[in-house]
Amino acid sequence: MTRETPEYGTRLLPTLIDEIAIATPTRVYASIPIDDTDLSQGFQPITYVEFARAIDSLSFWLDETLGKADGTFPTFAYLGPRDLGYCVVVVAAAKVGRKVLLASHLASSDAHLFLLEALECTAVIYASETTALAQSLEERFPSAKYISTTSLGNFLEGSKTAKRSERYEYSKSYSKAYADPVMVVHTSGTTGMPKPVIWTHDMLASVDRLHTLPGSAATQVGGQSIYCALPVFHTSGMTASLLTPVYLNTIIILGPSGVRPDKKTVLAVLRNAPVSAASFPPNLLEELLADSVSRKELQKLKKIVYGGSPLSAWATNIVSDEFSGTVTSALGSTEGGLWLTGPAPSPSDHGYFLFHPFMSTSFQHTSADLYELVIQRTPHSEAYTNFFRCGETITEFRTKDLFSPHPEKKGLWRYRCRKDDLVLLSGEVKMYAGAIEEAVSAHPAVKTALVGGQYRSRPFLLVEPAETITIKEQQAEFVDEIWPTVEAENEKHHESARLQRELVIVVGAEKKMIPTAKGSVDRKATLSTFEREIDHMYKAWSKL
Repeated sequence: MTRETPEYGTRLLPTLIDEIAIATPTRVYASIPIDDTDLSQGFQPITYVEFARAIDSLSFWLDETLGKADGTFPTFAYLGPRDLGYCVVVVAAAKVGRKVLLASHLASSDAHLFLLEALECTAVIYASETTALAQSLEERFPSAKYISTTSLGNFLEGSKTAKRSERYEYSKSYSKAYADPVMVVHTSGTTGMPKPVIWTHDMLASVDRLHTLPGSAATQVGGQSIYCALPVFHTSGMTASLLTPVYLNTIIILGPSGVRPDKKTVLAVLRNAPVSAASFPPNLLEELLADSVSRKELQKLKKIVYGGSPLSAWATNIVSDEFSGTVTSALGSTEGGLWLTGPAPSPSDHGYFLFHPFMSTSFQHTSADLYELVIQRTPHSEAYTNFFRCGETITEFRTKDLFSPHPEKKGLWRYRCRKDDLVLLSGEVKMYAGAIEEAVSAHPAVKTALVGGQYRSRPFLLVEPAETITIKEQQAEFVDEIWPTVEAENEKHHESARLQRELVIVVGAEKKMIPTAKGSVDRKATLSTFEREIDHMYKAWSKL
Protein backbone atom coordinates (compact mmCIF):
# COMPACT_ATOMS: atom_id res chain seq x y z
CA MET A 1 0.00 0.00 0.00
CA THR A 2 1.39 3.41 -0.94
CA ARG A 3 0.45 6.74 0.52
CA GLU A 4 1.70 10.26 0.67
CA THR A 5 4.43 11.01 3.19
CA PRO A 6 2.80 12.76 6.18
CA GLU A 7 4.02 16.11 7.39
CA TYR A 8 6.26 16.45 10.43
CA GLY A 9 4.09 16.36 13.53
CA THR A 10 1.49 14.10 11.92
CA ARG A 11 3.66 10.99 11.73
CA LEU A 12 2.22 8.32 14.00
CA LEU A 13 4.77 6.45 16.11
CA PRO A 14 3.68 2.86 15.26
CA THR A 15 3.41 3.64 11.55
CA LEU A 16 6.75 5.44 11.36
CA ILE A 17 8.58 2.58 13.12
CA ASP A 18 7.14 0.09 10.63
CA GLU A 19 8.08 2.33 7.70
CA ILE A 20 11.67 2.70 8.90
CA ALA A 21 11.92 -1.08 9.43
CA ILE A 22 10.81 -1.68 5.83
CA ALA A 23 12.79 1.09 4.16
CA THR A 24 16.04 0.77 6.16
CA PRO A 25 15.84 -2.50 8.15
CA THR A 26 19.48 -2.33 9.30
CA ARG A 27 19.17 1.18 10.74
CA VAL A 28 20.11 1.03 14.43
CA TYR A 29 17.48 2.05 16.98
CA ALA A 30 19.31 1.20 20.20
CA SER A 31 22.41 -0.33 21.72
CA ILE A 32 22.26 -2.44 24.88
CA PRO A 33 24.79 -4.53 26.86
CA ILE A 34 25.69 -7.97 25.54
CA ASP A 35 26.10 -9.07 29.16
CA ASP A 36 24.47 -7.00 31.91
CA THR A 37 26.95 -8.30 34.48
CA ASP A 38 30.07 -7.64 32.39
CA LEU A 39 29.91 -4.48 30.27
CA SER A 40 33.44 -5.11 28.97
CA GLN A 41 31.80 -7.63 26.62
CA GLY A 42 30.51 -4.64 24.69
CA PHE A 43 27.11 -3.54 23.43
CA GLN A 44 24.83 -5.06 20.80
CA PRO A 45 22.81 -3.04 18.27
CA ILE A 46 19.04 -3.32 18.02
CA THR A 47 17.87 -2.58 14.49
CA TYR A 48 14.51 -1.12 13.55
CA VAL A 49 13.40 -4.38 11.98
CA GLU A 50 14.11 -6.11 15.30
CA PHE A 51 12.35 -3.35 17.20
CA ALA A 52 9.30 -3.57 14.93
CA ARG A 53 9.15 -7.37 15.22
CA ALA A 54 9.27 -7.16 19.02
CA ILE A 55 6.42 -4.64 19.01
CA ASP A 56 4.32 -6.87 16.75
CA SER A 57 5.02 -9.99 18.83
CA LEU A 58 4.03 -8.18 22.02
CA SER A 59 0.90 -6.82 20.33
CA PHE A 60 -0.26 -10.36 19.53
CA TRP A 61 0.63 -11.43 23.08
CA LEU A 62 -1.43 -8.58 24.57
CA ASP A 63 -4.46 -9.60 22.49
CA GLU A 64 -4.06 -13.22 23.60
CA THR A 65 -3.49 -12.35 27.27
CA LEU A 66 -5.89 -9.43 27.78
CA GLY A 67 -8.36 -10.06 24.96
CA LYS A 68 -9.15 -7.81 22.04
CA ALA A 69 -9.69 -4.18 23.08
CA ASP A 70 -13.26 -2.90 22.84
CA GLY A 71 -12.56 0.53 21.39
CA THR A 72 -12.56 2.37 24.75
CA PHE A 73 -8.76 2.22 25.18
CA PRO A 74 -8.75 0.39 28.54
CA THR A 75 -5.72 0.92 30.76
CA PHE A 76 -3.24 -1.70 31.86
CA ALA A 77 -0.12 -1.09 33.96
CA TYR A 78 3.37 -2.38 33.30
CA LEU A 79 5.98 -2.83 36.04
CA GLY A 80 9.32 -4.05 34.75
CA PRO A 81 13.08 -3.50 34.93
CA ARG A 82 14.79 -0.46 33.44
CA ASP A 83 15.14 -1.66 29.87
CA LEU A 84 13.68 -1.27 26.39
CA GLY A 85 10.61 -3.26 27.42
CA TYR A 86 8.98 0.06 28.30
CA CYS A 87 9.50 1.37 24.76
CA VAL A 88 8.19 -1.83 23.22
CA VAL A 89 5.06 -1.86 25.39
CA VAL A 90 4.12 1.78 24.67
CA VAL A 91 4.03 1.21 20.92
CA ALA A 92 2.36 -2.20 21.28
CA ALA A 93 -0.35 -0.66 23.46
CA ALA A 94 -1.03 1.88 20.72
CA LYS A 95 -1.30 -0.87 18.11
CA VAL A 96 -3.82 -2.95 20.07
CA GLY A 97 -6.02 -0.02 21.09
CA ARG A 98 -5.09 0.17 24.77
CA LYS A 99 -3.15 2.63 26.90
CA VAL A 100 -0.38 1.66 29.30
CA LEU A 101 0.31 3.17 32.72
CA LEU A 102 4.01 3.77 33.35
CA ALA A 103 4.18 4.21 37.11
CA SER A 104 7.45 5.23 38.72
CA HIS A 105 9.37 2.57 40.66
CA LEU A 106 10.05 5.26 43.26
CA ALA A 107 6.38 5.98 43.90
CA SER A 108 4.86 4.74 47.16
CA SER A 109 2.46 1.79 47.19
CA ASP A 110 -0.32 4.25 48.08
CA ALA A 111 0.53 6.28 44.97
CA HIS A 112 0.44 3.15 42.80
CA LEU A 113 -2.91 2.19 44.27
CA PHE A 114 -4.29 5.69 43.68
CA LEU A 115 -3.25 5.54 40.01
CA LEU A 116 -4.74 2.08 39.47
CA GLU A 117 -8.04 3.21 40.96
CA ALA A 118 -8.14 6.56 39.18
CA LEU A 119 -7.53 4.94 35.79
CA GLU A 120 -9.70 1.88 36.45
CA CYS A 121 -6.85 -0.37 35.39
CA THR A 122 -8.01 -3.70 34.05
CA ALA A 123 -4.66 -5.48 34.30
CA VAL A 124 -1.19 -5.23 35.84
CA ILE A 125 1.63 -6.89 33.90
CA TYR A 126 4.74 -7.27 36.02
CA ALA A 127 8.20 -8.80 35.77
CA SER A 128 9.90 -10.78 38.54
CA GLU A 129 11.84 -7.70 39.68
CA THR A 130 8.58 -6.04 40.77
CA THR A 131 6.76 -9.08 42.17
CA ALA A 132 6.60 -7.75 45.75
CA LEU A 133 4.97 -4.49 44.64
CA ALA A 134 2.51 -6.24 42.35
CA GLN A 135 1.46 -8.70 45.06
CA SER A 136 0.90 -5.90 47.55
CA LEU A 137 -1.28 -4.08 44.99
CA GLU A 138 -3.27 -7.22 44.23
CA GLU A 139 -4.31 -7.43 47.88
CA ARG A 140 -5.62 -3.84 47.79
CA PHE A 141 -6.87 -3.65 44.20
CA PRO A 142 -8.11 -7.16 43.35
CA SER A 143 -10.40 -6.10 40.49
CA ALA A 144 -7.48 -6.02 38.03
CA LYS A 145 -5.97 -9.06 36.35
CA TYR A 146 -2.38 -9.64 37.54
CA ILE A 147 -0.02 -11.24 35.03
CA SER A 148 3.51 -12.32 35.93
CA THR A 149 5.97 -12.51 33.06
CA THR A 150 9.59 -11.92 32.17
CA SER A 151 10.69 -8.43 31.17
CA LEU A 152 8.88 -7.32 28.04
CA GLY A 153 12.32 -6.34 26.80
CA ASN A 154 12.86 -10.05 26.15
CA PHE A 155 10.62 -9.74 23.10
CA LEU A 156 13.63 -8.07 21.50
CA GLU A 157 15.72 -11.20 21.99
CA GLY A 158 13.13 -13.25 20.15
CA SER A 159 13.05 -10.73 17.34
CA LYS A 160 16.82 -11.07 16.80
CA THR A 161 16.63 -14.80 16.17
CA ALA A 162 13.36 -14.90 14.23
CA LYS A 163 13.88 -15.16 10.46
CA ARG A 164 10.39 -13.84 9.84
CA SER A 165 7.44 -12.83 11.94
CA GLU A 166 3.80 -12.01 11.38
CA ARG A 167 3.04 -8.32 11.03
CA TYR A 168 0.52 -6.75 13.38
CA GLU A 169 -1.04 -4.20 11.07
CA TYR A 170 -1.82 -0.69 12.25
CA SER A 171 -3.61 1.25 9.54
CA LYS A 172 -5.09 4.30 11.29
CA SER A 173 -4.36 7.70 9.78
CA TYR A 174 -3.31 10.70 11.85
CA SER A 175 -6.72 12.36 11.39
CA LYS A 176 -8.38 9.28 12.89
CA ALA A 177 -5.84 8.51 15.62
CA TYR A 178 -4.35 11.83 16.81
CA ALA A 179 -6.60 12.01 19.90
CA ASP A 180 -6.27 8.31 20.78
CA PRO A 181 -4.64 7.77 24.21
CA VAL A 182 -1.39 5.79 24.21
CA MET A 183 0.38 6.01 27.55
CA VAL A 184 -0.23 7.38 31.03
CA VAL A 185 2.54 9.06 33.00
CA HIS A 186 2.14 10.94 36.25
CA THR A 187 3.40 13.92 38.20
CA SER A 188 5.81 13.36 41.08
CA GLY A 189 3.18 13.77 43.77
CA THR A 190 5.63 15.50 46.11
CA THR A 191 2.81 17.70 47.45
CA GLY A 192 0.07 15.07 47.38
CA MET A 193 -1.03 12.10 45.33
CA PRO A 194 0.39 11.94 41.78
CA LYS A 195 -1.72 13.28 38.94
CA PRO A 196 -2.11 10.90 35.99
CA VAL A 197 -1.52 12.54 32.60
CA ILE A 198 -2.71 10.73 29.49
CA TRP A 199 -0.54 11.19 26.40
CA THR A 200 -2.16 10.91 22.99
CA HIS A 201 -0.57 10.26 19.60
CA ASP A 202 -0.67 14.01 18.99
CA MET A 203 1.25 14.70 22.22
CA LEU A 204 3.87 12.08 21.35
CA ALA A 205 4.33 13.72 17.95
CA SER A 206 5.23 17.05 19.56
CA VAL A 207 8.87 15.92 19.33
CA ASP A 208 8.39 15.43 15.59
CA ARG A 209 7.20 19.04 15.26
CA LEU A 210 10.65 20.25 16.32
CA HIS A 211 11.61 19.71 12.67
CA THR A 212 9.43 22.71 11.76
CA LEU A 213 10.26 24.95 14.75
CA PRO A 214 12.16 28.01 13.53
CA GLY A 215 15.60 28.14 15.08
CA SER A 216 15.30 24.74 16.70
CA ALA A 217 18.60 23.05 17.55
CA ALA A 218 16.89 19.79 18.56
CA THR A 219 17.11 18.32 15.08
CA GLN A 220 20.90 18.73 15.10
CA VAL A 221 21.20 15.68 17.36
CA GLY A 222 20.50 13.29 14.46
CA GLY A 223 23.03 10.47 14.33
CA GLN A 224 24.18 10.91 17.93
CA SER A 225 24.47 7.81 20.13
CA ILE A 226 22.99 9.02 23.40
CA TYR A 227 23.39 7.18 26.69
CA CYS A 228 20.23 7.63 28.75
CA ALA A 229 20.66 7.39 32.53
CA LEU A 230 17.11 8.68 33.08
CA PRO A 231 14.34 6.31 34.26
CA VAL A 232 12.65 4.92 31.13
CA PHE A 233 9.27 4.90 32.89
CA HIS A 234 9.27 8.71 33.32
CA THR A 235 8.31 11.28 30.71
CA SER A 236 11.92 12.42 30.29
CA GLY A 237 13.21 8.87 29.94
CA MET A 238 10.50 7.91 27.46
CA THR A 239 11.23 11.02 25.41
CA ALA A 240 14.95 10.17 25.34
CA SER A 241 14.60 6.44 24.70
CA LEU A 242 11.66 6.31 22.29
CA LEU A 243 10.52 9.64 20.87
CA THR A 244 13.91 11.20 20.17
CA PRO A 245 15.36 8.13 18.40
CA VAL A 246 12.33 7.58 16.18
CA TYR A 247 11.48 11.20 15.40
CA LEU A 248 14.95 12.83 15.50
CA ASN A 249 17.13 9.91 14.32
CA THR A 250 19.27 9.37 17.40
CA ILE A 251 20.48 6.02 18.76
CA ILE A 252 19.55 5.26 22.35
CA ILE A 253 22.06 3.49 24.61
CA LEU A 254 20.88 1.92 27.85
CA GLY A 255 22.93 0.43 30.65
CA PRO A 256 22.37 -2.89 32.44
CA SER A 257 18.74 -3.93 32.75
CA GLY A 258 17.19 -3.41 36.16
CA VAL A 259 20.15 -1.42 37.53
CA ARG A 260 19.70 2.11 38.80
CA PRO A 261 22.73 3.93 37.35
CA ASP A 262 25.49 5.06 39.70
CA LYS A 263 29.00 6.40 39.07
CA LYS A 264 30.49 2.94 38.61
CA THR A 265 27.82 1.90 36.11
CA VAL A 266 28.09 5.14 34.14
CA LEU A 267 31.87 4.80 33.84
CA ALA A 268 31.50 1.22 32.58
CA VAL A 269 28.96 2.34 29.96
CA LEU A 270 31.05 5.28 28.78
CA ARG A 271 34.13 3.07 28.40
CA ASN A 272 32.46 0.14 26.63
CA ALA A 273 29.57 1.56 24.58
CA PRO A 274 29.67 3.76 21.44
CA VAL A 275 28.52 6.84 23.38
CA SER A 276 28.79 10.31 21.85
CA ALA A 277 26.31 12.12 24.14
CA ALA A 278 24.49 11.46 27.40
CA SER A 279 21.51 12.52 29.50
CA PHE A 280 21.57 12.41 33.30
CA PRO A 281 19.45 13.31 36.31
CA PRO A 282 21.12 16.24 38.13
CA ASN A 283 22.18 14.34 41.24
CA LEU A 284 24.00 11.69 39.19
CA LEU A 285 25.70 14.32 37.04
CA GLU A 286 26.91 16.07 40.21
CA GLU A 287 28.34 12.79 41.50
CA LEU A 288 30.23 12.36 38.23
CA LEU A 289 31.48 15.95 38.19
CA ALA A 290 32.79 15.63 41.75
CA ASP A 291 35.15 12.83 40.74
CA SER A 292 38.19 13.70 38.58
CA VAL A 293 38.22 10.31 36.81
CA SER A 294 34.57 10.37 35.74
CA ARG A 295 34.83 14.08 34.91
CA LYS A 296 37.54 13.29 32.34
CA GLU A 297 35.27 10.67 30.76
CA LEU A 298 32.44 13.21 30.52
CA GLN A 299 34.74 15.69 28.80
CA LYS A 300 35.11 13.26 25.88
CA LEU A 301 31.39 13.57 25.02
CA LYS A 302 30.02 15.95 22.41
CA LYS A 303 26.91 16.77 24.44
CA ILE A 304 25.60 16.26 27.97
CA VAL A 305 22.02 17.09 28.94
CA TYR A 306 20.48 17.07 32.39
CA GLY A 307 17.06 18.10 33.63
CA GLY A 308 14.65 18.05 36.53
CA SER A 309 16.33 20.46 38.91
CA PRO A 310 19.29 22.88 38.87
CA LEU A 311 22.86 21.84 39.55
CA SER A 312 24.40 23.05 42.79
CA ALA A 313 26.61 26.13 42.70
CA TRP A 314 29.92 24.19 42.83
CA ALA A 315 28.83 21.91 39.95
CA THR A 316 27.68 24.90 37.90
CA ASN A 317 31.14 26.45 38.34
CA ILE A 318 32.84 23.26 37.09
CA VAL A 319 30.54 23.15 34.06
CA SER A 320 31.23 26.81 33.25
CA ASP A 321 34.99 26.46 33.65
CA GLU A 322 35.70 23.05 32.12
CA PHE A 323 33.01 22.05 29.61
CA SER A 324 32.87 24.89 27.04
CA GLY A 325 29.12 24.79 26.52
CA THR A 326 28.82 21.02 25.99
CA VAL A 327 26.66 20.64 29.13
CA THR A 328 23.12 21.97 28.82
CA SER A 329 19.96 21.73 30.87
CA ALA A 330 16.61 20.77 29.39
CA LEU A 331 13.29 21.81 30.86
CA GLY A 332 10.08 19.87 30.59
CA SER A 333 7.10 18.57 32.48
CA THR A 334 4.71 15.67 32.57
CA GLU A 335 1.88 17.81 31.20
CA GLY A 336 3.85 19.95 28.76
CA GLY A 337 6.48 17.58 27.46
CA LEU A 338 9.79 19.03 26.29
CA TRP A 339 9.81 22.81 26.68
CA LEU A 340 11.06 25.09 23.93
CA THR A 341 14.21 26.45 25.54
CA GLY A 342 17.81 27.07 24.66
CA PRO A 343 20.90 27.61 26.81
CA ALA A 344 22.35 31.02 27.59
CA PRO A 345 24.77 32.18 24.86
CA SER A 346 27.71 32.42 27.27
CA PRO A 347 29.03 29.40 29.26
CA SER A 348 29.51 31.78 32.20
CA ASP A 349 25.71 32.07 32.39
CA HIS A 350 25.17 28.33 32.68
CA GLY A 351 21.86 27.60 34.37
CA TYR A 352 20.01 30.42 32.62
CA PHE A 353 17.56 29.75 29.80
CA LEU A 354 16.27 31.46 26.70
CA PHE A 355 12.64 30.66 25.90
CA HIS A 356 11.59 30.28 22.28
CA PRO A 357 8.91 32.85 21.37
CA PHE A 358 6.63 30.08 20.12
CA MET A 359 6.31 28.84 23.72
CA SER A 360 4.34 32.05 24.44
CA THR A 361 5.67 32.60 27.94
CA SER A 362 4.94 35.26 30.52
CA PHE A 363 6.52 35.60 33.95
CA GLN A 364 4.23 36.68 36.76
CA HIS A 365 5.75 38.05 39.95
CA THR A 366 5.20 36.06 43.15
CA SER A 367 7.67 37.28 45.79
CA ALA A 368 11.16 38.80 46.04
CA ASP A 369 12.83 38.15 42.66
CA LEU A 370 10.74 35.04 41.90
CA TYR A 371 8.36 34.84 38.94
CA GLU A 372 5.98 32.05 37.99
CA LEU A 373 6.23 30.83 34.41
CA VAL A 374 2.82 31.01 32.73
CA ILE A 375 2.16 29.71 29.21
CA GLN A 376 -0.35 31.71 27.19
CA ARG A 377 -2.62 29.86 24.80
CA THR A 378 -1.72 30.89 21.25
CA PRO A 379 -1.68 29.03 17.91
CA HIS A 380 2.08 28.55 18.38
CA SER A 381 1.94 27.25 21.95
CA GLU A 382 -0.89 24.91 20.96
CA ALA A 383 1.10 23.56 18.04
CA TYR A 384 4.52 23.19 19.67
CA THR A 385 3.78 22.33 23.31
CA ASN A 386 1.49 19.88 25.07
CA PHE A 387 0.12 22.23 27.73
CA PHE A 388 -3.23 22.59 26.00
CA ARG A 389 -3.64 19.01 24.75
CA CYS A 390 -5.03 17.51 27.95
CA GLY A 391 -8.65 18.27 27.18
CA GLU A 392 -8.90 21.44 29.29
CA THR A 393 -10.35 24.61 27.77
CA ILE A 394 -8.10 27.21 29.34
CA THR A 395 -6.48 30.41 28.10
CA GLU A 396 -3.24 29.94 30.03
CA PHE A 397 -1.32 27.21 31.83
CA ARG A 398 0.25 28.05 35.18
CA THR A 399 3.32 25.86 35.53
CA LYS A 400 3.91 26.53 39.25
CA ASP A 401 7.61 26.73 38.36
CA LEU A 402 9.45 29.78 39.70
CA PHE A 403 12.28 31.57 37.91
CA SER A 404 14.47 34.57 38.57
CA PRO A 405 15.72 36.94 35.86
CA HIS A 406 19.38 37.41 35.00
CA PRO A 407 20.66 40.45 36.95
CA GLU A 408 22.03 42.08 33.79
CA LYS A 409 20.93 40.25 30.63
CA LYS A 410 17.29 40.64 29.63
CA GLY A 411 15.52 37.53 28.40
CA LEU A 412 17.61 35.06 30.43
CA TRP A 413 15.83 33.20 33.21
CA ARG A 414 17.09 30.80 35.85
CA TYR A 415 14.93 28.02 37.28
CA ARG A 416 14.70 28.26 41.07
CA CYS A 417 12.02 26.00 42.52
CA ARG A 418 8.41 24.88 42.47
CA LYS A 419 5.82 27.29 43.82
CA ASP A 420 4.99 24.65 46.42
CA ASP A 421 8.58 24.92 47.72
CA LEU A 422 7.98 28.40 49.15
CA VAL A 423 7.76 28.16 52.92
CA LEU A 424 4.98 30.31 54.42
CA LEU A 425 5.94 31.17 57.99
CA SER A 426 3.46 32.46 60.54
CA GLY A 427 2.83 36.14 60.03
CA GLU A 428 2.55 35.47 56.27
CA VAL A 429 6.30 35.76 55.75
CA LYS A 430 7.16 33.93 52.51
CA MET A 431 10.56 32.32 52.49
CA TYR A 432 12.33 30.99 49.41
CA ALA A 433 13.94 27.93 50.92
CA GLY A 434 15.73 26.93 47.71
CA ALA A 435 18.41 29.62 47.96
CA ILE A 436 19.48 28.53 51.46
CA GLU A 437 19.25 24.83 50.55
CA GLU A 438 21.44 25.40 47.50
CA ALA A 439 24.05 27.33 49.47
CA VAL A 440 24.21 24.84 52.35
CA SER A 441 24.29 21.85 49.97
CA ALA A 442 27.28 23.41 48.20
CA HIS A 443 29.36 23.01 51.38
CA PRO A 444 31.75 20.04 50.89
CA ALA A 445 30.71 18.49 54.22
CA VAL A 446 27.03 18.43 53.21
CA LYS A 447 25.23 15.87 51.08
CA THR A 448 21.88 17.65 50.94
CA ALA A 449 19.75 20.11 52.92
CA LEU A 450 16.09 20.97 53.35
CA VAL A 451 14.56 24.09 54.91
CA GLY A 452 11.05 23.90 56.33
CA GLY A 453 8.80 25.51 58.90
CA GLN A 454 5.42 25.91 57.22
CA TYR A 455 3.21 28.10 59.49
CA ARG A 456 5.90 28.13 62.21
CA SER A 457 7.35 31.35 63.59
CA ARG A 458 10.86 30.32 62.56
CA PRO A 459 12.25 28.06 59.84
CA PHE A 460 14.32 24.95 60.54
CA LEU A 461 17.18 23.23 58.72
CA LEU A 462 17.33 19.51 58.06
CA VAL A 463 20.83 18.66 56.86
CA GLU A 464 22.42 15.37 55.81
CA PRO A 465 26.23 15.20 56.10
CA ALA A 466 28.33 13.86 53.23
CA GLU A 467 29.60 11.23 55.68
CA THR A 468 27.19 9.77 58.22
CA ILE A 469 27.57 11.12 61.77
CA THR A 470 25.90 9.41 64.72
CA ILE A 471 27.69 10.83 67.78
CA LYS A 472 26.05 13.99 69.18
CA GLU A 473 29.35 15.70 69.88
CA GLN A 474 30.41 15.20 66.27
CA GLN A 475 27.04 16.47 65.06
CA ALA A 476 27.61 19.68 67.03
CA GLU A 477 31.06 20.02 65.45
CA PHE A 478 29.49 19.49 62.04
CA VAL A 479 27.00 22.32 62.66
CA ASP A 480 29.91 24.55 63.72
CA GLU A 481 31.67 23.72 60.47
CA ILE A 482 28.77 24.65 58.19
CA TRP A 483 27.44 27.57 60.24
CA PRO A 484 29.46 30.31 58.50
CA THR A 485 27.73 29.25 55.24
CA VAL A 486 24.34 29.39 56.96
CA GLU A 487 25.10 32.80 58.45
CA ALA A 488 26.09 34.16 55.04
CA GLU A 489 22.69 33.17 53.70
CA ASN A 490 20.89 34.43 56.81
CA GLU A 491 22.12 37.92 56.03
CA LYS A 492 20.12 37.88 52.79
CA HIS A 493 16.79 37.20 54.52
CA HIS A 494 14.38 39.00 56.80
CA GLU A 495 15.22 38.52 60.47
CA SER A 496 12.16 36.31 61.04
CA ALA A 497 13.25 33.98 58.21
CA ARG A 498 16.77 33.38 59.48
CA LEU A 499 17.92 29.97 60.67
CA GLN A 500 18.94 29.36 64.28
CA ARG A 501 21.32 26.71 65.63
CA GLU A 502 18.65 25.33 67.96
CA LEU A 503 16.44 24.56 64.93
CA VAL A 504 18.87 22.30 63.08
CA ILE A 505 18.44 18.53 62.71
CA VAL A 506 21.48 16.57 61.56
CA VAL A 507 20.36 13.45 59.72
CA GLY A 508 21.99 10.31 61.12
CA ALA A 509 22.18 6.68 60.06
CA GLU A 510 18.65 5.62 61.08
CA LYS A 511 16.76 7.84 58.64
CA LYS A 512 17.72 9.48 55.37
CA MET A 513 16.15 12.17 53.26
CA ILE A 514 13.79 10.81 50.61
CA PRO A 515 14.86 11.54 47.01
CA THR A 516 12.55 12.18 44.07
CA ALA A 517 13.11 10.43 40.76
CA LYS A 518 14.82 13.62 39.56
CA GLY A 519 17.34 13.39 42.37
CA SER A 520 16.14 16.36 44.39
CA VAL A 521 14.70 16.01 47.90
CA ASP A 522 11.09 14.88 48.12
CA ARG A 523 9.87 17.58 50.50
CA LYS A 524 6.56 16.03 51.46
CA ALA A 525 7.93 12.53 52.04
CA THR A 526 11.00 13.77 53.92
CA LEU A 527 9.03 16.10 56.17
CA SER A 528 6.65 13.25 56.93
CA THR A 529 9.55 10.93 57.75
CA PHE A 530 11.05 13.42 60.22
CA GLU A 531 7.74 14.76 61.58
CA ARG A 532 8.32 13.47 65.12
CA GLU A 533 11.87 14.88 65.32
CA ILE A 534 10.70 18.24 63.99
CA ASP A 535 7.87 18.52 66.53
CA HIS A 536 10.19 17.51 69.37
CA MET A 537 12.77 20.11 68.27
CA TYR A 538 10.22 22.95 68.19
CA LYS A 539 8.87 21.97 71.62
CA ALA A 540 12.38 22.04 73.09
CA TRP A 541 13.10 25.38 71.38
CA SER A 542 9.93 26.97 72.76
CA LYS A 543 11.15 26.29 76.31
CA LEU A 544 14.46 28.08 75.82
